Amino acid sequence: MITGFVNVEFEPIVPLSIRRADGKVFTQNAIVDTGFNGWLSLPPDLIAELNMKWKRRGRAILGDGSE
Repeated sequence: MITGFVNVEFEPIVPLSIRRADGKVFTQNAIVDTGFNGWLSLPPDLIAELNMKWKRRGRAILGDGSE
């Protein structure tokens, strides 16, 4: 079971654990978007911290129409 919370804007939030290649774990709160299409968006600072390469950069439109 995944447990999370609902923020003041009524968005469902779940903690997401991301493991770097060296085993260090980072936790990022993620908004559950009902329009999920299989892609995960991460903040640029976390991408750098994880030593990941950019797959693609761009903007996304969330299920509520926000960008």
